[in-house]
Amino acid sequence: MSEPFQSLLTVAVHEASDCTYVCPAGELDLAVCGRVEREVDALLAAGCPVVVVDLRELTFIDSSGVHELVRCRDAAQVQGARLALKLEPGAVSRALEVCGLGDAFDLHRP
Repeated sequence: MSEPFQSLLTVAVHEASDCTYVCPAGELDLAVCGRVEREVDALLAAGCPVVVVDLRELTFIDSSGVHELVRCRDAAQVQGARLALKLEPGAVSRALEVCGLGDAFDLHRP
């Protein structure tokens, strides 16, 4: 008997003195689409002024994951908040570049 589907994505939330981090780890794709957005939306609804999505632990992102990040950025702008990304050179940053979004996000600098 095969094991039930297990998510290849975990999402942790950590508060810091200057922002709140949403930290997805694993694969951000169509199968788990919406999980990061729900966390960001909850923080924005609670009045969090700065949300940083830390993408350093992602091993994969597809177009639905990139679209989710764009929706998060747009939601933050509507709320008058700031959404920034924390990432390192690699597959995730290349995916954003390929989609023409390399300059579309603020990058988190502590």
